[in-house]
Amino acid sequence: MTEPNLYDLKTNMPLVAADNIIDAALAAGTAAGMLPLTVAVLDAGGHTVALKRQDGSGILRVDIAMGKAWGALGMGIPSAAPFVTD
Repeated sequence: MTEPNLYDLKTNMPLVAADNIIDAALAAGTAAGMLPLTVAVLDAGGHTVALKRQDGSGILRVDIAMGKAWGALGMGIPSAAPFVTD
């Protein structure tokens, strides 16, 4: 079994950068015809830098977005990284 590639974690995340990441993710979701999204960006310490919730996004979406971001941070891989199995 191969180990996943680990990514360098940013030690700080400027608010402007977090805002740009969220806006791009929301635009991609809209372009793909997805239901309303909630996107969270955390810093390397797991603290929320920015979070945006589109109108109509479900009531659990904030907790789900935070958990997904936190899990990706803890694992050191992007949340959209494909799983590798042997």
